[in-house]
Amino acid sequence: MDRIETARDIVSSSTSRLCLDMRFLTRAVLSLKTTVVEGEGMPGCDGSTVAFHAETVLRSFREDPNSVTRDLAHCMLHRILGHDSPDNCPSSDLAEDMLVEYVLDCLDTPHTSVPGREDRMFVCERLFAKAGAPAVDLLSATVEGTSKWQLDLHRRMFVRDDHSVRRPVDVALWSELSQQVMAEVEGFVRDDDGRTSALMRILRIRNRRRYDYRSFLRKFMTRRTTVRESQTEFDPIFYTYGLSRYGNLPLIDSLEQSDSGTVDEFVIAVDTSGSTMRGPVVRFLEEAFDVFRQTGVGRDSNLHVIQCDDMVRSDDVVRSEGDLRRLVSGFELKGGGGTDFRPVFDYVDRLIDEGGFRNLRGLMYFTDGYGTYPSRRPAYDVAFVFCDDRYAEHDVPPWAMRIVVRTEDLMQGGEGSGSAEQDVP
Repeated sequence: MDRIETARDIVSSSTSRLCLDMRFLTRAVLSLKTTVVEGEGMPGCDGSTVAFHAETVLRSFREDPNSVTRDLAHCMLHRILGHDSPDNCPSSDLAEDMLVEYVLDCLDTPHTSVPGREDRMFVCERLFAKAGAPAVDLLSATVEGTSKWQLDLHRRMFVRDDHSVRRPVDVALWSELSQQVMAEVEGFVRDDDGRTSALMRILRIRNRRRYDYRSFLRKFMTRRTTVRESQTEFDPIFYTYGLSRYGNLPLIDSLEQSDSGTVDEFVIAVDTSGSTMRGPVVRFLEEAFDVFRQTGVGRDSNLHVIQCDDMVRSDDVVRSEGDLRRLVSGFELKGGGGTDFRPVFDYVDRLIDEGGFRNLRGLMYFTDGYGTYPSRRPAYDVAFVFCDDRYAEHDVPPWAMRIVVRTEDLMQGGEGSGSAEQDVP
């Protein structure tokens, strides 16, 4: 048997071992083809095929039988985690490799375990703490701040594949596979002593759904019939002819019933605790007010903009476009204390009891951190909008919607702004 054929057998058996070790990855593993070419070099995945070099496979297998399975798992996890760009900067490439190796070290399965696990996990956990979350963009920025000798050491510890051979992939396929892996780990993996927790956290970041909070605002619109003249259907010729001919009897009366989407009653609450920055708050309000302008501020509109830290600081009522303009032009944050969500809900409930709202459609709470939630569900829809760049796990009550928007997306403005990650109960 020639050397290439032997290397192929090793790669084939490694594929089987990987499927045995991580059954929740079986479909993803089998979605990648493998091939063996002559020569030496690190393996590389072009998006559909993992290419191994025969001499490297034979040498690595002699030194450590798990190394080839580890290389295959490394390449496969890049696809699962959405690492597919061939044009990364060096720090991003290294960050991707660190995330993959950390997941594999946490899983620590019989056929993917390789020496140096404790050292790699120590380095990763230290850098994750500095970055704020195991995310490529945050980790890449942290890696850039390390010294050259540390970068060289980290590359020797974490790099196992060649990213330059990457090609455009079927994003929809791998996104589906990633979500399937996430569902299988959540639903079927038990008693793993927390070994899959790192994979789950990174998958949650990777699979966060993008959402336009402008569309979300429109969900709270109350559709109603406004009494006004319909200029598109009203014919003044017949109308005036009827009046001239019959006195006070027009032939066709003005169509005064017109159905239009307007925001009738709505509350925007703003967290004004000490950690809140004015820029994102003002930008969010500008985006929200743009939606109100587009949908139309009706004569019966009743929009409240409430500022609150650990107590309600102000309540600005908007009933017209003029009120909107005045509020935006002179908006100032009031507060600076801790974060408590309950005072806003108590205040709004009191307004409802006093007749301040007839049919409150919803409340949207813009915040950048953690606070105390009400113990019971209010009588109106609620959404918490978290301005967060650290991929934090923001738990909300089961009756509330959660939307996470990044500061960069919020501050960009223009078309496409307002993209966010959304979780709907």
